[in-house]
Amino acid sequence: MDVMLITLIVISSIMYLVFAIYFDHKLYKFIWKPGTMILIILLAIMESGLSTVFSYWVLVALIFSLLGDIFLMLREKWFIHGLASFLIAHLLYIVGFLVTFRFTLSGNVAIPIIVLIILAVIIYFYLFQDVRKEGGTTLLFAVACYITIITTMLILAIMTGKSLLIIAALLFFISDAILAINKFKVSFRLADYFVMSTYFSAQLLFAISLGSM
Repeated sequence: MDVMLITLIVISSIMYLVFAIYFDHKLYKFIWKPGTMILIILLAIMESGLSTVFSYWVLVALIFSLLGDIFLMLREKWFIHGLASFLIAHLLYIVGFLVTFRFTLSGNVAIPIIVLIILAVIIYFYLFQDVRKEGGTTLLFAVACYITIITTMLILAIMTGKSLLIIAALLFFISDAILAINKFKVSFRLADYFVMSTYFSAQLLFAISLGSM
């Protein structure tokens, strides 16, 4: 494990949280947000040596996440492009899971999966009216697809039984849930801190997990 690079990623994440969010500085956002993801991508390459099929899927997913970050930093009209980029990233994680692991549904995972599906449905209908008001049927469909895909990604992560992957996927789910609630329903001051800290942590754990695959 490259401790020095991980330390740089943690420092870069903190720099984003402090200088970009706290001081609301646009230039710092454009430096530290993609900058942190680039460091995470480098870590993924170094941890895996790109020696497994799973590492390639994760790497491309991280690259699409980087593109999503860039789109979301631009004007509001690019929001759907950011959503699409992260949707593709989650699909890539899903494919990576499917080609790497063999899945069996046992009693140990059935209950958390059912709870997760119920939670995803609750979140969607909690956001329904506000999403429709902002973007109509098109945005409703996009959000429904996104929630379905990220929920599927988390379910598959749970079924792998790999702690790092489960925590990474769960943090990603939490990050996106907070982002959606903050954007469409209830805006609150600490949202950006929760969204980005869980997001960076999720991607970092995905990269670190490659070292043990």
